[in-house]
Amino acid sequence: MQKHKSLLTDSTLALLTRLGANIELARKRRRLSVETICSRAGITAQTYRRLSKGEPGLGIGIMAAVLSAMNLEDDLALIASPSSDEVGISMERAHQPKRIRGEASDELDTDF
Repeated sequence: MQKHKSLLTDSTLALLTRLGANIELARKRRRLSVETICSRAGITAQTYRRLSKGEPGLGIGIMAAVLSAMNLEDDLALIASPSSDEVGISMERAHQPKRIRGEASDELDTDF
């Protein structure tokens, strides 16, 4: 069976590997067993191993469950955070109109 070519770049795959290593380090720092994390997250040990290796085929819900099991779920809000999207902010500013006109009124202002 031929595998499909991954749409992920090498740098993205490296980031996933690093993310998996970060999750594993967080588990060890908390002195939690894989079994405890899996029980709390509702996943199997095999799924946890795949996540900790950075395998790209896992869903974000699994990652959220594991992070929640370690009280790290708030870190998900940091992914693609609008406030840290410098490129997006720059592009948005570049496309803003130079000036904004007020709304047109049907009534004439006769107060001179």
